[in-house]
Amino acid sequence: MTTDEGQSKMRRFVYDKFRILHWLPQYNRTAFFSDMIAGITVGLTMMPQSIAYASIAELPPHYGLYTAIMGSFVYIFFGTIKQVSIGPSSLMSLLTFSYLNGMGIDYIVLLTFLAGCVELLMGIFNLGFLVDFISAPVTSGFTSATSVIIILAQLKNILGIKFTSVGIFNLMRELFAHLKYAKLSDTCLGVGSMTVLLSIKYISQIDFKNQTLKKAIWYLAICRNALVVLFGCIIAFLFEYNTGEQPFVIAGKITPGLPEFKLPNFSTTNGNETVSFVEMINTLGSSIIVLPIVAVLANVAIAKSFSDGSVFQATQEMMTLGISNILGSFVGAMPTTGAFTRSAVNNASNVQTPMGGLYAGTMILLALSFLTPYFYFIPKPSIAAVLICAVMFMVEYWEIPKLWRCNKFDCFICLVTFCSSLYLGVEVGLAIGVFLNIIPMIKIWTRPEIHTDIKSNGKGNEYLLVKPELGLFFPSVNYMTDTLMTLSVKYDSMPIVLDLKNLVRIDYTGCQMLAAAIKTFKNKSRQLVFLNLKPNVFKALKSVVDVDETDIRTSITDDDIFQNESAIPLLQNEMIIYHNEENEKRKSVYENV
Repeated sequence: MTTDEGQSKMRRFVYDKFRILHWLPQYNRTAFFSDMIAGITVGLTMMPQSIAYASIAELPPHYGLYTAIMGSFVYIFFGTIKQVSIGPSSLMSLLTFSYLNGMGIDYIVLLTFLAGCVELLMGIFNLGFLVDFISAPVTSGFTSATSVIIILAQLKNILGIKFTSVGIFNLMRELFAHLKYAKLSDTCLGVGSMTVLLSIKYISQIDFKNQTLKKAIWYLAICRNALVVLFGCIIAFLFEYNTGEQPFVIAGKITPGLPEFKLPNFSTTNGNETVSFVEMINTLGSSIIVLPIVAVLANVAIAKSFSDGSVFQATQEMMTLGISNILGSFVGAMPTTGAFTRSAVNNASNVQTPMGGLYAGTMILLALSFLTPYFYFIPKPSIAAVLICAVMFMVEYWEIPKLWRCNKFDCFICLVTFCSSLYLGVEVGLAIGVFLNIIPMIKIWTRPEIHTDIKSNGKGNEYLLVKPELGLFFPSVNYMTDTLMTLSVKYDSMPIVLDLKNLVRIDYTGCQMLAAAIKTFKNKSRQLVFLNLKPNVFKALKSVVDVDETDIRTSITDDDIFQNESAIPLLQNEMIIYHNEENEKRKSVYENV
C-alpha cells in the first residue's frame, strides 16, 4: 500500500467515525438557534432526572449530575441520530443498584469503565447484529418489569419511610410492614407532585386552537419535572427557614463543584483491607456483560425509533456509547445509555443536529458550579414523583392483547420475560426471554417444513416432488434424511425429485447427507433427481461426491429436459443432477427455437 493510499484510507476512516464532519460544514444560524433551544430544554429536563436516577442507585445526587456530562458532549462528535440524548437512565440506575447495592462508588465507576470497554469492542468488531436477537416481545416484557420495579421502589420515598430490601417480593413485604410509619407531609407532597405532573401531561395533549396558548402549555409540559422539583425545594426551604424544622425527607448536602477528571480506581479499600482489581472484577461478576448489552439494546432501540428512515449504524452507536461510558468513568459517572424521554424532548424541540448536546451538557456544568447548595432542599417525594410519572407509561400492558391476537408464543415470551424479571431479576429475565425467543428459530432450522406433491411429466409419468423450505445445515440433516427415506418407502414406485430451490447455502454435513442419499438410491435402483441446484451448492456438493462413481451429470441432452418444472426426465436407474446454470442454458435454447 502506497503512502497516498494509506492516507486516503485514514481520511475515510476518520470521516466515517467522526460523524460531526458530515453535518458541521453545513451548520447555519437556523440550526444554531434550534439546537440551543432544544439543548437548554433537554438540560432542564435532565437536571431533575439525573438527581432522581442517582437516588435509584442509592447514590448522592451529584453523581447523577456527573453521569449527565460526558454523554452530552461525546454524542456531538460520534452520534448518528440528532435526537438521541445519552446520560443517566432509570434502567441503568436500577441495574446498577441490583448488582452493586452497598458496594461503594469505586465499584460503580469501575463498572462504568468496563461496560464502556465492552460496548466499544462490540462496535469495533461490528457486533451490532446481536441486538437483533432481542425481539419486541422480550423488550416489552423487560421494559415493563423494570418500570414496575422502579415504581414499587419509589413508593417508600413517596410515603416518607425508610427500609432496605432485596428483591421485589421482599420490597413489597417491607413496604406493607412499614406503612404505619408513613409521614403525612411526604405523602401529601408526593401525591400532589404526581397529580400536577400527570395533569400537565394530559392538558398538553389537548389540541388548542390558540397557537400561543398551545406553545406555552407545551413548554410547561417540557419543564414540568424541573418545576415540580423547584416547587418542592421552595416549600422545604420555607418550612426550615420559618420553623427551623423539616417536614420532608430531603436530599441533604450535595458536594459542590465540578468532578475531578481522573482514571477510575482499579483497587479500593474495604475497612482496613485493600481490594485488588481482580477481586473487584469478581464482585462485579456478570454485570460487566449484562449492563453493556442492555445499554446497547436500549440505545439502539431509541436511535431506531428516531431515525426516520435515515441511515442508521448500530455499530457506530455502540462505539459512541462505549466512549461515553469510558470518559464518563473519568468523572465518576454511573453507567449510561440513551434516554427515551429526553430524546423525545429533543425531537419535540425540533433539534437540528447533535450540537444540542453542547447546551444540555453546559446546563449540567452550570448546575454543578452554582446550584448545588440549593439542591440540599430537594424533597425525596418530589424526586420519586418525577420517576414514577416518567416510567408508569412504560408498563406496556396494552401490548398483551395485540400479541395474543398476532402470535400466542410471542405473548407467552413477553409474559415469561416480565414475570421472570420481577422474580429473578431483570438481567435473568432478559436472558430467559432471549433464550425462549431463539427456540422458534432453532425449530425452523432443525425441523424445516418439507413440502411434497405428486406430479407428472409431459408423458404422463408420475413423480414425487420434495421441496424443503430452508437451507440444509447440520441441525436438520437427520430430519431431512429420515423424511427422504420414509418417502422413498411410501412411494416406492415413483422417482423422487428433490427441489432445492430454497437451498441458498449448504454445509459439509448437508453435502454428506446428499451424497449418502445418492448412494442409497442408486444401490436400490431408485431414481433421485436434484432440481434447481444453485452454483455455490453444486460446487460444494462436487467437493464431497465422486462424480465418476455416482454418475452425476450436469450436461444433458435436449431430449432429457423440457421448459417447465413438471417435465423431469424419468430415466430408469440413472442419477441426474440438474445444475441451475445448465437449466438457464436449455431454457434459452428452447426460447430461441
